[in-house]
Amino acid sequence: MDPRDAILQQVTPTVMVPLYGAFEPLGKLGHRFLSAGNGEWLEVRRSWLYARTRNLSPGAVAKPYGQVTGTIEWLMPAVPVELFKAFAQMARASAPKEAAAWITWNELTGEFSFKPVGVRSASEAAIHFDRPRLDEGEHLVVDLHSHGTGKAFFSSTDDADDRGEVKVSVVLGHCHQERMSTVMRLCLLGKYIALEVESSADGAITFKESNMSKQSSDTGR
Repeated sequence: MDPRDAILQQVTPTVMVPLYGAFEPLGKLGHRFLSAGNGEWLEVRRSWLYARTRNLSPGAVAKPYGQVTGTIEWLMPAVPVELFKAFAQMARASAPKEAAAWITWNELTGEFSFKPVGVRSASEAAIHFDRPRLDEGEHLVVDLHSHGTGKAFFSSTDDADDRGEVKVSVVLGHCHQERMSTVMRLCLLGKYIALEVESSADGAITFKESNMSKQSSDTGR
């Protein structure tokens, strides 16, 4: 075997889900693929997130493996709503041009931060920026950008930008109006799961998988 293939298989292995024994979730940071009786799955662990999501439904050939279920577990506290309000103000001030910013979480301090990005150019259709530098233990958890006076949606450019990353992505639209439009999703290395706000109590926001996304996942689409 080529040594490079051996390294790749060690870093991102494909694991057969046991049929009789207990399934042991990924215990270290990283990701792996699960071959199960009910399809092929992606399993991801970060300091702030643990998730399992199905990539492919079961094939025609039955496999002698156990089954797993999808899950999203937030390993960080709820995100302060003031950080989202700060970006809404930035997006409104930038309209009709696009705006962008990050929300980060530091696993060492337990604190969230709002980070404006280094914008190189911005227009009504695109924004180009330099990624902020992160401190030790700091992680990007929410990637925010706006669509100016247009509606909120995930474009093909957004799909390309989000591919290969693990983060929550949020787009604000109609930023010139009092009530902005919003879409949000969890990005898992190119797999996207639509999210919605589960709670905004106590000045903080938690997310959950949207009903539409869950129905698609349950049917294997």
